[in-house]
Amino acid sequence: MTYFVGTVEINGDAPMSAFRRIRYVMRNMLRNIGGFAAPVSMRQWALPHQILTDHDIRGTSPARILGEAFIIHELPKLTTPRHLRVLDIGCGSGRMSDLLAKAGYGGHYTGVDVQDRFDSAKWQGGAFTVDFVKGDAHELDLESGFDLIISNSALEHIPDDGKLIARLQALLAQHGLQVHLVPSTWALFLYLWHGYRQYGRGAIAARFTGPNTQVYKLGGAICFLTHFTFITVPEILLRISLRKKFPALYAALLYGALRMDCLLPFMPSGYAIVSQTEGGPRG
Repeated sequence: MTYFVGTVEINGDAPMSAFRRIRYVMRNMLRNIGGFAAPVSMRQWALPHQILTDHDIRGTSPARILGEAFIIHELPKLTTPRHLRVLDIGCGSGRMSDLLAKAGYGGHYTGVDVQDRFDSAKWQGGAFTVDFVKGDAHELDLESGFDLIISNSALEHIPDDGKLIARLQALLAQHGLQVHLVPSTWALFLYLWHGYRQYGRGAIAARFTGPNTQVYKLGGAICFLTHFTFITVPEILLRISLRKKFPALYAALLYGALRMDCLLPFMPSGYAIVSQTEGGPRG
């Protein structure tokens, strides 16, 4: 099955009329439902409790906390911390190099993005030597041999992500790992008009066809409701930031949501997709 991969997609990041926004939501909702039965192995990822005491969660969205916590606390279980060659797709400021350093990794980090927001001075001199390449990852001439290729909320903004994912697989070293943090189908109701797509079972099955792919569900119903109530409705629909007006209240609610998510482990806001080359990760 193709699970709607060939369907013409609407770019939710572009300016849109009210009609086009409704069309975006309806098309993506139908497409997400269409791939619901795809055979993809998924497991719930449990947020370590020390995250809630060791990290400042004020003003941060649940999805960001969960995604960054996954990199710091789960990635070392998948591939042993050591010196790596890392390629970060849609790297933004380059913050991922700092997250990987906190997870115990070092080596050489290359960030790729179509916009130059890279903060080289901030990250240089740490566990990684860093460099930035501006351009479209589809077209850049990159050497192969990366131990880790990673992205955080980037694939949904790429028009032909399937083509890029296939190319990235060819850039991996033996025993290399791809890790992509992406919005789930439920994220459609949290972000509304965001990127080209969300990633449900159908979208994942069509793009990650190898046998060594594991999908981790990030978040549950309590975090979903917290995000929808405190971020989606006021910030996207009403243009009011309750997080800024009531930071202490939001932090307390978010703290409770992250602790109680395990009671209702469904409606995840995102997925961590881990794809290994044949033979599994080294170490």
